[in-house]
Amino acid sequence: KNALTVGASRSSRTAGAYAALTWGEAWPESFPDPPIASERVAGNGEALAAFSSRGPCDDRRIKPDVVAPGTDIASVKSALAPLRNFWGPCAGQPQYAFMGGTSMAAPLVSGCAALVREYYVKERRVKPSAALLKATLINGTRWLTAPDAVADHATLPNYHQGFGCVYLPWTIPGPAAPQLKLEFVDTWKSKPLQFARSGQRLRFRVSVSGDSWLRICLTWTDLPARALQNNLNLFVEHVPTRQKWMGNADLPMSLNIPDPDNNVEVVRLEHPAPGEYLIQVAATNLLKGPQDCALVVTGALTSPLSQVVD
Repeated sequence: KNALTVGASRSSRTAGAYAALTWGEAWPESFPDPPIASERVAGNGEALAAFSSRGPCDDRRIKPDVVAPGTDIASVKSALAPLRNFWGPCAGQPQYAFMGGTSMAAPLVSGCAALVREYYVKERRVKPSAALLKATLINGTRWLTAPDAVADHATLPNYHQGFGCVYLPWTIPGPAAPQLKLEFVDTWKSKPLQFARSGQRLRFRVSVSGDSWLRICLTWTDLPARALQNNLNLFVEHVPTRQKWMGNADLPMSLNIPDPDNNVEVVRLEHPAPGEYLIQVAATNLLKGPQDCALVVTGALTSPLSQVVD
């Protein structure tokens, strides 16, 4: 539950080792039936790799957390490695070969995580927790739309792609999204902001212009043991209208209550009304404290993320 678990989507590559093959042609015993059998291994960046594992966990948790391209990926190749160990050669580049698997998707996410950590260390002058890196990557994902990525549950999150495909331009500020601003709270080194008992809360205010989406992600490193031990919940309110949202409101099999199962919670508003938003993190049920957490907010923000002191 505390790991950043990665599934595989299809790359957009249309030429390569297996790119022109269908799943049924490449692995007829594993994928004999339509519609997957007749779809191509690569070329559709909105679809999932057929071999990518789905959730849920046996305690209803969302997994995978994110996905990343994992078919026909150009990967490094040892000069001693036989080509039969790979999907195919990279023409004219003997140091590389095509490969596939969640073993390709996970390194792509690891590289993105390294860039996110570099951003916090160099640009924000902080040492980020693992929870903050996880929250930041999940907060920036893009939602895949192919039928196999949204089957039986088209809203975020689901048990096929988790919270979506890692997408760095929406993750941290940069030239690709000049309007994007990022604010965060990371309490792993701040004892006054850590929860000691059930019923405590942290509240923050932030203002937005309404010119872009508003995204909020809460994560925390939970105590070891099966299922959720310390349950935190995310609540958001638009102050002028008093409209409210709760984290993971569109969970599969939702009971329409604050999420009791996951240590990742998101609120995403595609067209937020301008003005001030109140963000609350509540310690709904704490078996053992202290409990730290990480909160990431992105969008067309017009103010810092400031704490509201009760």
